[in-house]
This record gives sequence, C-alpha cells and structure tokens, in this order.
Amino acid sequence: MSGNHAPAVRHMKALFRVEWKLFNRIKGNYIYVVFVPLMILMAMRFVHDQLDLAGHGLDAGPLMVSTAAGILLIFSLYSSVTGLYVARREELVLKRLRTGEASDAVILAGGASLYVTVAVVQILVTSAVLSVMFDAVPRQPLAALAGLLTGVAQMTAMAAATAALCRTVESVMVATLPAIFILPMVSGIYLPREVLPDALGDALLYAPLSSTVDLIRSGWTAELGAAALLTHTALALLWTALFAWTATRKFRWEPRV
Repeated sequence: MSGNHAPAVRHMKALFRVEWKLFNRIKGNYIYVVFVPLMILMAMRFVHDQLDLAGHGLDAGPLMVSTAAGILLIFSLYSSVTGLYVARREELVLKRLRTGEASDAVILAGGASLYVTVAVVQILVTSAVLSVMFDAVPRQPLAALAGLLTGVAQMTAMAAATAALCRTVESVMVATLPAIFILPMVSGIYLPREVLPDALGDALLYAPLSSTVDLIRSGWTAELGAAALLTHTALALLWTALFAWTATRKFRWEPRV
C-alpha cells in the first residue's frame, strides 16, 4: 500500500471503529439487522405466490434476489446513512473531524462504512437464502458484483446529497420519503419493468438504481451482454457522480442557524 493511501485507510478504520462502538451500544440495532432481511424473505415468498411471473417471461429467483438487494440498499444503506450524516453534523462531529488530517471524502466514507458493511452482509445472506429457496444459481457473478458495488456507491452518494437538504435529524424522514416510496416503484424493485408498457419500461431504465437492479438480476440470469453490462454500469456511475457532485457543492458540515 502506497504512503499516500495509508493515512486515508487509517482514518477510515478509525471512523469505522467509532461507529461500530456507537452501533453496538444499542442492542436493538441487531434486531433491525436480522429482522429486515427476514421480513424481506417472507415478503418475497408471498409475492412469488401472488404474481404470474412466468407469464411475463420472468424467473422468480433472480427477480427476488434483485428486489431484495434494491430494498436493502434503500432502507439499510441510504436511509441509515442519511440520518447518520445529519446526526453527526448536529453533534458537531463532522465539524471537528474536518479540523484534522482526514479529507472530506474520507470523513463521509468512513462514517458510512459501518452501514455499508451491514447492508452488504444483509444482501449477501439474503441473496444466498433466496437462491436456495428458488433453486437459482449465479451465472454471471461479475454482473452481480458490479451491481452491488455501483448500488453501494450510488446510495451512499445519494445519502450525502439528501443530507445536504436536511436542517435537522427530524427532517430526515421527510427528505428520504421520495426515495423510500417512489424509487422502488420506478427502478424495477417493486414492479419489474417487463410488466409495464414497453415505452415506459424503457424510459425507467434511466431512473436511479434501475441499472443496478438489472445488473444484480443479470448475475443470476446472464441476460445482459457485454455492451449492455457496460451501459448499465456507466448509467449507475453517472448517477453516482451526479449525487456526489451535488453533495460536494451543497453539503453542510455544521448545523444550520
């Protein structure tokens, strides 16, 4: 590891340990970490029984995996990290951290690192269980990995951009409502785009998180060719860059007066 990156890694580890200690103080957090994936698994089974997925040419296993991953990215990562950033700003933690050696990017990434880890573990465990439940075998692992990585990056950047809009911790719930209620409906999480009119389904490919959901599903179906994989990855990275740019310009490091 080069000397230029060593301090950043050290700061990231220190921030992770701090957030881990704070997370560990509230034992109810562990109930949330386990309860949410279990609820998703039960919901996926119910949805599978209600929908005629085969009639739309959809394989239930890969669809449920991508749906579960999308839900976890929004609820376990995006909403949690948005609240974290605003809370740490209100506590003046972010302001104090900026007086040290860590860069702004490292402060935000380090603060989010615990919830990134939680979300990734939840997604991996849930995907493995769903694969067994629906007898689905990953056929394009690199596509799933690309989806997971771009999803994590996109939701973390969107959390920072959303936190820039929040004045207080209480406002986080209102600020995250569009993503919590609208994003799953337009990105193929709750409703596969294949069941929509062709024009609408094609247009919604460009919604945030849509390309990530498609990449994860292709990890089990191998439905995306090389060109499509690059296109979907580029779209996901474009949204990530847009959210990151917004956060860079608008993010506040101390409470608003």
